Amino acid sequence: MAFFLLILLLIICNDLKLSGPGEFHSGYLDKDVTTSVNGIFVVLVVFSHYAQYADLGGIYDEPYLMLKRHLGQLVVATFMFYSGYGMMEQIKARGAGYVRALPGKMLKLLVRFDCAVLLFLAVDHIVAVHYDVRQILLAFTTWEGVGNSNWYITAILFVYLFIYISFVITRPVRNGASYYIAAAILTALTVTWVYVMMRIGRPSYTYNTIILAPVGLIYSLIRARIDALVMKNGLTYSAAVLAAAAAYVISFLAKSHGGIEVYTVWAVSFVLLILLTSMKARICNGALLWLGRHVFSIYILQRIPMILLSYTGFIEAHRYIGLIAVFLATIPLAIAFEAVTDRIIRVPKQILS
Repeated sequence: MAFFLLILLLIICNDLKLSGPGEFHSGYLDKDVTTSVNGIFVVLVVFSHYAQYADLGGIYDEPYLMLKRHLGQLVVATFMFYSGYGMMEQIKARGAGYVRALPGKMLKLLVRFDCAVLLFLAVDHIVAVHYDVRQILLAFTTWEGVGNSNWYITAILFVYLFIYISFVITRPVRNGASYYIAAAILTALTVTWVYVMMRIGRPSYTYNTIILAPVGLIYSLIRARIDALVMKNGLTYSAAVLAAAAAYVISFLAKSHGGIEVYTVWAVSFVLLILLTSMKARICNGALLWLGRHVFSIYILQRIPMILLSYTGFIEAHRYIGLIAVFLATIPLAIAFEAVTDRIIRVPKQILS
């Protein structure tokens, strides 16, 4: 696995642009940059899920396993943060029209997800894995899985719902204080959702990063002030890096005996370090852009080749070649899946037109 990490590092360094002393990349949250960063983390998500099927261990795997143990759920941190940030940017640009379109976006996301569930049910039949009717029905709502990853889609759907509720209630005026009221409502709804999930006993990975979505939305509202302060000069930038790093280390050391509050500080400081790094190093290239643009399909479908290769014993016999095979199978599967689901989603519009 260390070899695969090295390949990922080389891809990251391809076309990497570093700023000079006292200089910064003002477009550190441009769409191409955030998409590329998400491309990095979707690869780490694939690595993490593959580790559930492969018997990893030994000197060549330990560097990756250490990274995996350290990051845990933070491999999806940028997905959540950038989603919140991007949605607020859209609201600022398009206003109420974007907010009104959110239920439709939720429905499209659920349709795509349900198409993937059908694929997994077919795979389950091939490998002779059976689920009861209740679990299958709940799988179509994202609440349960049938071999697929599901919790992240549940979280994103709730983020969409909470943003819709928050901005419908406040009916915000562009650049008005109502943006901040909506952000406060969104945060309150998200925090409440987290504690409800804890109360009903959902696994911690299903809720411990969702707060990053409202954090991203809030960052969009205050970004100008942050940029003016942090990128004022090298000294203020260094001070920001030291503060974020200190918060990261302290919260990491405390999270084992702390609660969700400490974990939240750790997750937020991690994202801040990503942002601060992006201010000085512009990560953007074709490979990462492609991966980032297909995050949903890769995330949803990656387990299909993993399940099939594990069932045939291929992963057990060839644990490293197995990972290559997973990527080689997932990429065309993602392309085909998107082409088919795009047509399915367009059908209602054609009927109504």
